[in-house]
Amino acid sequence: MGVVSSIGIGCDPFFESLLDKRSGITSLANRTDGGPKPDTVKEPPGLWIGGPILDFDARQYVKPRKAMKVMCREIQTAFAASQIAVDSAGLGDQLPASVDGPLKPSKVGAVFGSEMFFGPPSEMEDTMRACFLEDGSFDARRFGTVAMKQVMPLWMLKYLPNMPACHVGIALNAQGPNNSVLMGDISAQAATIEAISYLERGLAELVITGGTGTRISTTRLNYRGDMPIPDLVEPVEMSSRPHDPTSRGVVGGEGAASLVLESASHADRRGVEPIVRIVSYANRFVPSQGMQRSLRSSDASNRTRGSADAIRGAIETALEDAEISAKQVGLVVSHGTGDPSCDAAEREAIEAVELSAPLVATIAALGHTGAGCGAIDLVTGALALAKGVAPPTLYHDNIAPRANFLREPASLRGDYVLCLSHSSEGNASAIVLGSG
Repeated sequence: MGVVSSIGIGCDPFFESLLDKRSGITSLANRTDGGPKPDTVKEPPGLWIGGPILDFDARQYVKPRKAMKVMCREIQTAFAASQIAVDSAGLGDQLPASVDGPLKPSKVGAVFGSEMFFGPPSEMEDTMRACFLEDGSFDARRFGTVAMKQVMPLWMLKYLPNMPACHVGIALNAQGPNNSVLMGDISAQAATIEAISYLERGLAELVITGGTGTRISTTRLNYRGDMPIPDLVEPVEMSSRPHDPTSRGVVGGEGAASLVLESASHADRRGVEPIVRIVSYANRFVPSQGMQRSLRSSDASNRTRGSADAIRGAIETALEDAEISAKQVGLVVSHGTGDPSCDAAEREAIEAVELSAPLVATIAALGHTGAGCGAIDLVTGALALAKGVAPPTLYHDNIAPRANFLREPASLRGDYVLCLSHSSEGNASAIVLGSG
């Protein structure tokens, strides 16, 4: 596995930060990626906090270096997470795949949870300026001609959502199934489920999967969709507040994680011990009340986000397929975001299935990383199982009664970890992990 996050790059630094209750949430004035920073404009102060990855240098991971010209930041973090995962899986001398090596190109696949990537407006600044006439008016007829001269021909490749899987596949000579899944918050877990299907159907023997995303790029800061803006609290590190009834919104972040999946028999042939097993999984969709109402009304103020029915259905099916009871789950990796509506839906589902295991919410430390969330949470659950430790969650005292967070690390009680992902529209997924 590999992870690139605001609290650590690499699995051990990341997990140690979780155990130490470190937060990556800070003022975006501290960001080092060249993205937008707060100024004197009177905007909600909660808009200008987030979980940026400070001093991330993709050149340490991306080879050949020239490939960085066609990689936006989300692609770079995905590629870095994949390189870390490949190395940690003991595949450094077996990849790139070759017809003469133990891994055949046609039997190595890649599938990533992804999302729309947006370039900064500054990349079009010169092109737009050239379209203004002397009287200050904008002549749209000039744009095509000017753009062909001033915009790099490969510019669009930097922002295509299928490029994380493509770049990873090219670098590893993975000529097996290659796909990208864009399903909002559940993208990474949906991609993981698709990767499993490649193995089960014999389309691949080994699959690199994961997810990457951001909620703090220029466009994401301006167009948040239905994610409400959070409040700024003191200290700022505590501003991301999953399952806090007083929370009003979602803090953005950025990050990526990657996993190497293979069958137990294939791992045995390679002579490696699996970190964990994926025991079962389920996807469900039940439209949220807000989505149903949107068909009848344009009044967004009355919309309710999240679907407790979908989350409950995914959990029940995953537990049933795993042939375990809720009492055997030792940890739930929550998709609590700080959105009061979505968090309440998750708590309702957890109570309905009588899950009593402690919860951990990584978004409290990282902010919402878009399509990266589900993959980061799978890594979190796997590390908790492998190390036998349930990590704590950074939180204020205003926590919902049904959100069973730990204040300090604790021994993991139970042989299974349940990882949840769900979206405001009503998609939900649940993946059960078991000891390797």
